[in-house]
Amino acid sequence: MTNNTNQSYFKTAEYIDPGLPEYAENPLIAALPYICSVNDVVEMLNKRPKFDDKEINLKGHVRVHAISRLTRDFFVPQTTHLVLEQKFSQLIRKSYLGRNPKTATFKRKLNLIRTIIQNQDLSSYVHSESDSSASSMAISGISGAGKSTATNKILNSYDKVIYHPDYQLLQVPWIKIDCPYDGSLSEFCESFFIALDKRLNTRYRDKYTAGRPTIGKMIADVADLCLVHAIGLIVVDEFQHMNLAKSGGEKKMINFLVTLVNVVEVSIVLIGTPTALRLFSDEFRQARRASGEGSIVWDKMAFDESWDDFLGELFQFQWLESYTELDETFTHLLYDLSQGIPDIVVKLFCIAQARAILLADSPDEECLTTGLFNDVFEEEFSIVKPMLDALRTNDLKALKKCKDIVIPKVENGLLNGFDHLKVAPLKAPKRVETGDPLQNDIVNSAISTLVSMGVAEDIVRPLVQDCIASNPEVSLIDIIHQATSSFATTNVTNTNKRPKKKIKNALSKVKESDWGQLSQSDLRKVYASKLGTMYNELSENGHIYPIERLLAG
Repeated sequence: MTNNTNQSYFKTAEYIDPGLPEYAENPLIAALPYICSVNDVVEMLNKRPKFDDKEINLKGHVRVHAISRLTRDFFVPQTTHLVLEQKFSQLIRKSYLGRNPKTATFKRKLNLIRTIIQNQDLSSYVHSESDSSASSMAISGISGAGKSTATNKILNSYDKVIYHPDYQLLQVPWIKIDCPYDGSLSEFCESFFIALDKRLNTRYRDKYTAGRPTIGKMIADVADLCLVHAIGLIVVDEFQHMNLAKSGGEKKMINFLVTLVNVVEVSIVLIGTPTALRLFSDEFRQARRASGEGSIVWDKMAFDESWDDFLGELFQFQWLESYTELDETFTHLLYDLSQGIPDIVVKLFCIAQARAILLADSPDEECLTTGLFNDVFEEEFSIVKPMLDALRTNDLKALKKCKDIVIPKVENGLLNGFDHLKVAPLKAPKRVETGDPLQNDIVNSAISTLVSMGVAEDIVRPLVQDCIASNPEVSLIDIIHQATSSFATTNVTNTNKRPKKKIKNALSKVKESDWGQLSQSDLRKVYASKLGTMYNELSENGHIYPIERLLAG
């Protein structure tokens, strides 16, 4: 099996003892990595983003980029991932048991199979008895449950190409094909050629799609390349996109897949929604006359200790001024909103942090709250609400209708988070009516100006009203000066960054009835305790700078 591809690009085979005689004697299996233990799989799949406490001091628009690391680098292995790795490990190795290049019958068997393939009458072999050791399985589940992510991580633990100099053979242990949307079988074959070209730096697509070949010819070429390059496993992702009608019906697709398993001895994994795979899985199982590796139904996470552990890991990555502890309220709320779908809860967690940075008026307010999660979910995840509602009520009919729902990309909610205020007008302060039109304009202009400067309205309003009450002739600039002067006194001692405050469910504002419990330096405490006017109270407590001294000097 010679090949004109430049082998210097690829890893040269290094043969190891996999621990079983039938594996050790086969170069195609002995060149694969060691069979992983459970601990090996956990270590391999476990992934956390880079996190540095110092990044909390960065500007908000910079921190948003750090938050997005979670969408790329946060992965917590679950039991299903461990099972999946074991199944993939067996599927790849079993597909090579009947294709040992060391045996004398290897080339004869290859020539026989290639003759069968080139006849292009593959359907006659679908129900024939087969001694193929290759097998197949299906992975089905709801969108966002992590099927594709876990599959990619496991597949990438294997070399993409291995060169065997003694046999002049380029081995491709696995290849993954994403079904084109509403694609046909011919388009699938073309996707296969493209994927193999990227892997081997070849031009099979140009060679095998030129001149409008028949679908039978393209299928035969796919099967032939599986032999030539010793492909061990083909993973077909997003199988629900396959248009069986355009492909010539499900029978033709089944014939194609069974040929690969029974004749070419390549293992097959189909990944898709439950509805798509249920259409032909029973007939596929019967046709290939093999028990297979069963199937995995990738369901949402259960509300148990695994969910608690998952959130416990996730909550450690907060780029906010005030750290929020995970408690039972958050645990229940986030499960109810996301229905245990990891992709949704991670994206919700990211966008909530970006929104907290955007809306906070002070470090204490820059935190995660139940209200914030609810608001972000309503605004950013409305497209998936039908699916989540169906999961919440276990409405199987509704779930079938949700097969094409795609979870929104987090980048839009994160990186465009700071455009939120551009499309949503700022909430205008309520107008104050004093009975004097001139005073009305001055008071309301002062309130609007101070609020736009970032001062909370509940602080501004009583301060401005007391200023106008103590001096009805006061000007707008005098009100602004008195207000900013009072803030300067309290801000001098707060130039250093506040330490992270651990809170369970922070509220954005303190109720007016609780102002009396605040610290003595808080203006709301002064207002709640005042006996006379606010101006006099601020003056007596040294909150207003004696401007007459400055003028006298």
